[in-house]
Amino acid sequence: MQFYRKLDLDQNKISIGLISLGSVLIVAALTLMALVLAGVIGGSTTGNSDLNTTTTFGEPIKSATPGPTPTPVPQLPPGDSAPVDRLIVDRAGIDARVVVKGIDSDGIMETPDNAFDTAWYDFSAHPGFGGNAVFSGHVDYIHVGQAVFWNLQYLEPGDLIQVRLTDGMVYKYAVSSKLLYESDEAPVQEIVGPTPKESVTLITCGGTFSSATHQYDKRLVVRAERIEEAPALPPPA
Repeated sequence: MQFYRKLDLDQNKISIGLISLGSVLIVAALTLMALVLAGVIGGSTTGNSDLNTTTTFGEPIKSATPGPTPTPVPQLPPGDSAPVDRLIVDRAGIDARVVVKGIDSDGIMETPDNAFDTAWYDFSAHPGFGGNAVFSGHVDYIHVGQAVFWNLQYLEPGDLIQVRLTDGMVYKYAVSSKLLYESDEAPVQEIVGPTPKESVTLITCGGTFSSATHQYDKRLVVRAERIEEAPALPPPA
């Protein structure tokens, strides 16, 4: 009788152990699935863009021409000619290094060399001096996944964009528009040309990727206008 009782106890222990192990495996499988769906693992190494993918437009940029005089805004810091350092968009999780780009020998806007940098174009306005400061970045990148401008698609009017210079000066802009264009029909000169209000324009890819051309068929363009700085409070009496 004792032998059978011991056998029953051992079987119970084995059953409990198997149930516990099964529960652990189920939790692990659910966690793995959640991480894959979130792009933390597995999907994080996917991506389409590469060095051949342009983040802007395939047509030549015309020489810069004088545009409308920017509308003056009160209480703005004076222009600062220090180099552009970082682009910061909290809503989109962006705090990215800025590299200077221009146009190539064919007049095409150059593209950032990796998934993480943003490009400021030296034919556009320098932030802080009026006009239109133009930036671009990849939406995704091969072997990386989501790139620096992935979350631009989620920006809404009023969201804050900040441009920081190397000397610490920060200029602030509020999103005023977000438009998706067919890449071969976009009004390029209107997008990258001068603007009546001091602005920044952020450009990235959208739509469908072609593995044959290594290009997306649409461009997402976010524009933001410079905003007033809060006046300094007087010192306490």
